[in-house]
Amino acid sequence: MPLYAQRLLFAVGLVALAAVLIEIGFTVAATTHGSQPARVVQVDAGPYPLRVSLYTDPARAGFAVPFAIAPVGQPGGLTFAVTSRPGPGVSATKVNDGVAADASVPGGVQGAAEVPVQGTWFLDIAVDGPLGRATTDVRFEATAPPAIPEWLGWIIGFVPFYGLIGFLALQRPRRRTAMSPA
Repeated sequence: MPLYAQRLLFAVGLVALAAVLIEIGFTVAATTHGSQPARVVQVDAGPYPLRVSLYTDPARAGFAVPFAIAPVGQPGGLTFAVTSRPGPGVSATKVNDGVAADASVPGGVQGAAEVPVQGTWFLDIAVDGPLGRATTDVRFEATAPPAIPEWLGWIIGFVPFYGLIGFLALQRPRRRTAMSPA
């Protein structure tokens, strides 16, 4: 295989690797909550007042929704179980969401709610503490995901241009051999 073809294949491989790394970065960023919540909801789960922070509002279907739950005025000792429940008319099943301790909020937890389809969803929160067990829910909307990421659309749209450049690069050595004297 000629050297120029190897270099062309190497360049195509580098572009593909960059595209995969960018997509992995977008996926990780979509499931990690930022410093500012998009929406904060105050709810009462029986005797436990809670502050629920949603970091994407509206949520995007097919992606996890990062959230944080903080007890308001409680010393701690609460345990949480969180479930994503589809609202009326949404064809989906409940999803148990994992939670972990939030290092920045004493007694608080953070997690990511799985939302596979668009529509109305509820974040069902079950709290167990010294005053007994209580539940509450937080309603949120999930919108349809985009058909295709914008950056991928541009890459696909430029495929004919990439093909033309590749074709011209492959023709260059033939032109030199055709012009050289025999």
